[in-house]
Amino acid sequence: MTPLLVVLSLACLSAQVAAQPCDPATEFECASGGCIGKARRCNGIFECLDFSDEDYCPVAKCRPGEFQCATGDCVNGALRCNGSPDCSDKSDESGCVKILCNGHSFIYNVVTRTCLSCQHNTQGRYCDTCKPGFYGNAKVGTKDDCQQCSCNGHSTKCDVTGKCLNCGHNTEGEKCEKCRPGFRGDATKGTAKDCQPSSTGPTKTCNTCNGHSTTCDATGKCVNCKDNTEGTKCEKCVKGFWSDPTGGKSCLPCACNNHADDCKKANGECIGCKHNTQGFFCNQCLPGFMGTATTGKADSCKAASCPVLCNKHSTTCTLATGKCTNCQHNTMGDRCEKCKPGFTGNPTTGSATACTAGATTNCAALCYGHSTTCNVAAQTCSNCQDNTEGTRCQTCKIGYTGDATKGPCKSCMDNCNKHSPTCDKTTGVCANCMHQTTGSKCEKCKAGYIGDPTKGTATDCKPTAGCKCNGHTTNCPQGVCTNCQHHTTGVYCEKCDTGYYGIATGGTPNDCKKCTCPPRSTTCIQLPNKTLQCMGCIAGYAGALCDQCDTTNGFKPVGGGPKVTGGCCAKGTTCPVTVAAG
Repeated sequence: MTPLLVVLSLACLSAQVAAQPCDPATEFECASGGCIGKARRCNGIFECLDFSDEDYCPVAKCRPGEFQCATGDCVNGALRCNGSPDCSDKSDESGCVKILCNGHSFIYNVVTRTCLSCQHNTQGRYCDTCKPGFYGNAKVGTKDDCQQCSCNGHSTKCDVTGKCLNCGHNTEGEKCEKCRPGFRGDATKGTAKDCQPSSTGPTKTCNTCNGHSTTCDATGKCVNCKDNTEGTKCEKCVKGFWSDPTGGKSCLPCACNNHADDCKKANGECIGCKHNTQGFFCNQCLPGFMGTATTGKADSCKAASCPVLCNKHSTTCTLATGKCTNCQHNTMGDRCEKCKPGFTGNPTTGSATACTAGATTNCAALCYGHSTTCNVAAQTCSNCQDNTEGTRCQTCKIGYTGDATKGPCKSCMDNCNKHSPTCDKTTGVCANCMHQTTGSKCEKCKAGYIGDPTKGTATDCKPTAGCKCNGHTTNCPQGVCTNCQHHTTGVYCEKCDTGYYGIATGGTPNDCKKCTCPPRSTTCIQLPNKTLQCMGCIAGYAGALCDQCDTTNGFKPVGGGPKVTGGCCAKGTTCPVTVAAG
């Protein structure tokens, strides 16, 4: 005889055959011989194998669509087994099978010990795997655990990461999005005929793909572009990568700290920073948010409370703009970070007595208008603004120029018509003019080039005739240099490749030298005084060579500090191997 199929909730599992008599004070004895808690008697759920726990129960007072709690109260039936108790005695969450079935079924067969009617594209004894054609981790317990494989109609299988398996119809790629060598077409259309044999087959002598492919279709279009490139000539970087691949160089990944999906192809500047971040590399938190954006987590920048944002000197602010109001304790500024005129100290300590009445000395005057916090006795300023630095905020920061004793400092990029990030702090004379420009403001085209550099684009100056590639290649179809050598890149091989620094326009094989910043930075520039400046130090490090600890954000020297082999900067007491010196 076929065993009777009994479909019950998880609570039924606790109704075990009694090895000893039930406790009449706390338990109800099922007619079938099992014991359940008294609170489960007449709760509307069959928990005894013979259903005797629901026999001779008082008529329910709850309306259809409601659930009656063990206390007698009624709650919305839709709230039953939703993971959050709504009855005062939590009986609406008693006996649920959600956990056993990973949140994908509420029906459990106690005879076969199997979840029934798995939902959310799951399958398996406990709804613990994804159905064919779906991928993910069904054990997480949400309705979105299993996502449909996205293979452009060329496969129904993919691994747990979503990478397609066994691409058909002459396609290949993680999403079956490309035609295999020897076939051409658009694999993303999603039909079995997307990729057809090339009429003449791919040619192995194709040399018009900028070094990123050796095969073309019958029309001359490059196929199977490598090095993260795409386009009819493999002349563009795919989404998430940047550089100029026309010279045979590989495309570099966008360094957006996991806060953006793409960046500008010309310079790697991140586009559309998410997770409350901003900056060239999405490396800063937006106004009103605090944290370390470079950790790369979605919650790196969290909404700041007004007291924290305002250095504990105000409880009111506009988080959207990051500006505090009603600064107390003799402070002022957008974040109550400055002392009012006539007071001295450092408000960023958060102390209510940080700003004390001083002599008649005006900090704004002492600091040339760039700070209102100073030490009268030592004649030193703190919290310099307007891109200034120095004991009295009297000089411009690296990358800025001007007379800080008379006003704010201007960025070198603006001063140099967008053709150089470096210039003299005082005179503003630009150094290392790029894009075939020259002059104290990079305002003129070099000999052999013509155009208007004041427009501020990388193609302002174009060659008048012949190859103008700064001695780094002899290939320049249509005046555009290709296959740049000597660690150079750019339309005219006029820039040092990422990870190298120097003046690529010098015309020698040794123009660009390797940066000595790794592993704490991958890029660097050469300053007007010929010294090296590392760019984009990783979290915890600061200084021109990324060899100092970022004490402002709580990092301190560990194991002797970053200049010692085995040392580093950390908030704890141990060094991550990846950033240890040496």
